[in-house]
Amino acid sequence: MIRLALALTMAAQTAAAGGLMERTVTFGALAYDDVAAPMFVGERHPAVVTNSIEYGLGPEGVQNGWDVVPAIIDIRDQQIIITYPETVGGRFPAPEFNGYVLDFLTDCVLFNGAGQDLENSTVVLASDAIFVEGSKLYVDMSGLDFGPKTFIVVNVDVADCPLS
Repeated sequence: MIRLALALTMAAQTAAAGGLMERTVTFGALAYDDVAAPMFVGERHPAVVTNSIEYGLGPEGVQNGWDVVPAIIDIRDQQIIITYPETVGGRFPAPEFNGYVLDFLTDCVLFNGAGQDLENSTVVLASDAIFVEGSKLYVDMSGLDFGPKTFIVVNVDVADCPLS
């Protein structure tokens, strides 16, 4: 019985090695001019990455005049795809940071790096809009026009790490 449990644990860790599939992640919105005093800190939404859409973000309640723009977040093994429903469109306000944060429910650092997939995106983010700090990936949408035909694709390079 112990041998079976060990085999299942090892198989699950192998499936996640080098990618996001089957890892537990959290995702949320954040806006700040000063990182020490954010204007908006969205709820953290946990999910296990599968072949389905992980998040359908919607308004969470106004903080300092800010709220979440509805978005659809599909996390794949090596990509994050951000789209918007038919009902929304406009331009993101442009403080220092206004966007999304993806992180892991684990202590190990998982991202080796990330960057925009320009071939599959319909808009181009600023050159410094995607960055990694420890086990957190930030995608800054400041000043970006968005709507139902907007696709933002972020490729990620994830280090091997046991499942969270």
